[in-house]
Amino acid sequence: MFILRWKSEPPADKDDWIVVLREVMSGAGGSYRIWFYHGPKGWKFDFEWREDAAGDEGMLANSPDTLRFNLYQSLVARGKPMDPDWRTP
Repeated sequence: MFILRWKSEPPADKDDWIVVLREVMSGAGGSYRIWFYHGPKGWKFDFEWREDAAGDEGMLANSPDTLRFNLYQSLVARGKPMDPDWRTP
């Protein structure tokens, strides 16, 4: 599960961004809060992970850092204007 928001006006192709998020986040354990904001050279995002109350100890899932990297790479691959310095909030 993820919660998404933009700290400014969302992009016109917001629905396409959501498709990418669903693809990357499907099967991820826990809950995620993702918020996008404008960086100096494109979009950046903050990423917060919370373990599900039910527990996901039996599931194999990517780490939050891996999901963050995969999300960035998937958005770039779809032509989204991402700030290349995505690791620095």
